[in-house]
Amino acid sequence: MAVSKGKTIGRYESQLGSRSKLGPLVWAFIIQVGILLVAVSVVVVIPKIKRDPEFVAKKTIYLPQRELEHSVALSEFQQVASKPTLMDRLTSESLLNSDLPSIPSLPTQDFNPFENPVSLLNDAAALLGDSGLMGSLEGLSSESSRFSFFGIEDQATRIVIAFDISQSVVTKAKKSGLSMRQLQEEAVKLIEGLNANTLFGIIQFSRNYDFFEDYLVTGTKANKEAAIVWLNEEFRTDGRSPRSWIRSPVNGIQSVVEAAFAWQPDVVFVISDGDFQRTNSGGGSQNVPWEDLSRGIHQLQQESEKGVRLHFVGFQVKEAHQNELKNLVRKYKGQYREL
Repeated sequence: MAVSKGKTIGRYESQLGSRSKLGPLVWAFIIQVGILLVAVSVVVVIPKIKRDPEFVAKKTIYLPQRELEHSVALSEFQQVASKPTLMDRLTSESLLNSDLPSIPSLPTQDFNPFENPVSLLNDAAALLGDSGLMGSLEGLSSESSRFSFFGIEDQATRIVIAFDISQSVVTKAKKSGLSMRQLQEEAVKLIEGLNANTLFGIIQFSRNYDFFEDYLVTGTKANKEAAIVWLNEEFRTDGRSPRSWIRSPVNGIQSVVEAAFAWQPDVVFVISDGDFQRTNSGGGSQNVPWEDLSRGIHQLQQESEKGVRLHFVGFQVKEAHQNELKNLVRKYKGQYREL
């Protein structure tokens, strides 16, 4: 009995051992089959090859709404509009007889209106000269102006007027029957007669000096008006010069001439009594030696780009001074005028 039970238990254990070995193999096979199926489905079923994008334009092009409306309106207008009616050309007939009589024969005679053109041109030039227009025309073409200042006639493109306004000039001008205002009016007349291309400058001096502008200005209307205002308001008639005016180390007429020549003028007018004084090193007054003045002007003439004509207008000039001044201005093609 015991032996049979032992056999039964042994057989059961052997069967159980064989089953336990077969089960894992079956599950392993099933798992491998499942993995294989999943791999095939991923490789074969899932991927889809995408095509490259194609750019294709449709044959039908849609116009904007406004262009469609315009096209429709234009087609309707063309259908409604009719062709213009043709008009026959107008013709005219002369009411008068076109047959004119022949020209009568006239006596032949030589006629030449320009028989002597040179004489005609000379006559025309003489008329322009008498009227004063010839000088103006020449001035416009050469940028120069013809003028007359206290009877001194000249023509220039760059003009400087230097007024001596010292007390001695005021006194002597009155004795000559003139006033400082009359001198100012003569300057105004000269300035008003300049053309727009002419340059001018104004200086007033005693031992110090002052000027309208520190450069030559053109003779435009605006500059002329400004110069006239300056003469009316700034021109001194009392014989005094303010301390604010310019004073050079070598003051008086020499510093004034240097300032005038620095502008490279063609003509310089000096209006004075010829009694030139300056302040010496000790603070006193002394007459300007004619040798120093002549030497200084000669040096300035040498340094200038072209010769400067020096004119002098005097009031009761001393006889000794007259000779010196006449020699000085004539040396540089100027004129001397005594009032």
